[in-house]
Amino acid sequence: MPHTVRTFRRLILGLQPGTSDRAMRLAAELAELLDLDLLGLFFEDRGLRELAGIPFAREFRPLGGGWQPFDLDRLAHDLEVAAASVERLFTNVVKDLGGHSQFEVMRGPVSETLASTSRASDIVVIMEPASAAERVSAQFSALIEAAFRSAAAVMLVPRRVARNSGPIVAIATTANDPSIAVAVSIAGAAKEAAIVLDTGGQNSADEQLSQLADKAGVTIRRIATRKLSTDPMACLEALHPLRERLLVMTRVPFDGEVASAIAGARQVPVLVIEPESLPPA
Repeated sequence: MPHTVRTFRRLILGLQPGTSDRAMRLAAELAELLDLDLLGLFFEDRGLRELAGIPFAREFRPLGGGWQPFDLDRLAHDLEVAAASVERLFTNVVKDLGGHSQFEVMRGPVSETLASTSRASDIVVIMEPASAAERVSAQFSALIEAAFRSAAAVMLVPRRVARNSGPIVAIATTANDPSIAVAVSIAGAAKEAAIVLDTGGQNSADEQLSQLADKAGVTIRRIATRKLSTDPMACLEALHPLRERLLVMTRVPFDGEVASAIAGARQVPVLVIEPESLPPA
């Protein structure tokens, strides 16, 4: 049995119309790598149904159609077609996945549905949308906010992933930062080396790292660096020579904005975990 992140049990992928098969395939590969179940959640935009229910709301139909009242039946049909299309794509991508996979359509505010669905043993995967318009959409913003407010860990995946090999790096701000244990576990599953960026001024004990390395069957390199602030530029400076495959950090002191900036700049997934969700390394 591979060395996996046993604290986590499930990977949740938020799906919307237009989600690419590349994004789904990457999530499926991550779930298989970490030995996690995969749940695809399709978030239906309830705002469209509510807007269509307003008596004086209108939609613009091209080709001479002009402004017309919303056709509720047609709108409901279009939403069902969109969900079915994404489900077919999801089913095709995960058909060879070794673990359990499931697809669900969620109706209601993203914050409420994600909060009721996710738990501390989940990793919510957020894929950066392909277009700038989608990145600034209200639904995507709501998904980001809901993920970071939930009890689950959050993995931010940039639109383009630069590398599918390389060390797994933990950005550790304390000697027993839980990101260390998670990064080492992932490194064992991926058969990669692990690197600990010691940034908190309290160096991780070499004996602890040695025990983790032996248990996971990996090599661990510790890099003691000057204390990093939560400024992305300071983090990027330390990461520049590492050519990492994936980064792990705790949600405190890092927040979603910093993690997103680092993921985009390094073009690798960034896993943000709750500081209290795991035992000390």
